[in-house]
Amino acid sequence: MSVNIMDLVKGAVSNQVMGQIGGLLGTDAKKTPSLFETAAGSILGGLMKKGSTAQGAQDIFGAVEKQDSGILDKLGDLLGGGDATDAYQKQGSGILDMVMGGGQQSSGMIGMVASALGLDKGIAGKLLMMAAPIIMGVIGKHIKSAALDAVGLGKLLGDQKSHLASVMPSSLTSDLGFTGLVGKAGDMAGSAVDAVGNAGGAALGAVSDVGGKAMGAASDVGGKAMGAASGAGNAAASAGGSVLKYLIPLGLLALAAIWGIPKLMDMQGRNISAPEVSGVSGMDFGAIPGMDALGETGTTLTGGLKDLTSGLEGVTDVEGAEGFAGKITDFTNSIDGMGLDKLDGVAKTATSTIFGKFIETIKGLLSGKSEGIQGVLQPAINTLMEKLSPFSG
Repeated sequence: MSVNIMDLVKGAVSNQVMGQIGGLLGTDAKKTPSLFETAAGSILGGLMKKGSTAQGAQDIFGAVEKQDSGILDKLGDLLGGGDATDAYQKQGSGILDMVMGGGQQSSGMIGMVASALGLDKGIAGKLLMMAAPIIMGVIGKHIKSAALDAVGLGKLLGDQKSHLASVMPSSLTSDLGFTGLVGKAGDMAGSAVDAVGNAGGAALGAVSDVGGKAMGAASDVGGKAMGAASGAGNAAASAGGSVLKYLIPLGLLALAAIWGIPKLMDMQGRNISAPEVSGVSGMDFGAIPGMDALGETGTTLTGGLKDLTSGLEGVTDVEGAEGFAGKITDFTNSIDGMGLDKLDGVAKTATSTIFGKFIETIKGLLSGKSEGIQGVLQPAINTLMEKLSPFSG
């Protein structure tokens, strides 16, 4: 189970400190904790976004190391008013600028948070400035206890997706540009009916994709699952007609599709599995329209992408991943010299298609690696994806 930074933040703020924050802001004592939680979640989202690149993770790591390691033990004094509180908020302002990339971006974030929480912009700014050093203090404490480096910090931040989704209003998540950070976890913030319905639909879709060969064997199991689901639904309906009559059948169908059918097919010697990632075999660029217009640039580019794909396929341990991360970085640094920003017309379209195929393949290959390998490679791959994004359509 991943470390939940938001839970650590809540644990670091005592009732007394929360009361001090509310007193400094002039907010209702009952509302202050939820206001603080949203503000802290907004900062965490900014850290996650920045930490998704190798350089960003290194910047955050450096900022954490510079902060007073004992700050969490001094919150009562630091938030007691006077010069100490002014200095504390100034420190928080500097953290916001580091996270968001400058004063203008920080001001925009403050405005969005203020609007979402119904606060004056000045109050929202103070709230964010008070929350920022606490989050950095919590992260710093965990980094020290877990002996993490910048790469480990990037992995820690990347693991906060579901935790961020649970504390952030969806509208503010969208306004701040964090939708991609929470991914599917953000969708799960809806009602239980929607969540289970989506799971059931996805499971049925996955069964459909398996193919005709599995349909005969799956039919018997599917029939039994349908019967069990129907009986459970009827029982729920007679018990009160609650939402359970919809949840139970969908849940059983999802379980049958995701677990039962593949397991039974394994027992019968006819295993049903998702299509394997094609890897380098799926990196055939010859049929892409406009390839000829790229000339030698196309040859160099596609050759490099194929090398990276085959290299990633061959990574089997953390040591190998550490060596391969350097190759990813070398290729990333070489992109600026390819003149891709000068392409237009069919050549530009061809480049976009090439990168689309490559990104899809790399993501599929990486998802099949161990967490340790992913933790080593993710920062370098994130930097590469960021470099490719202006050219990938």
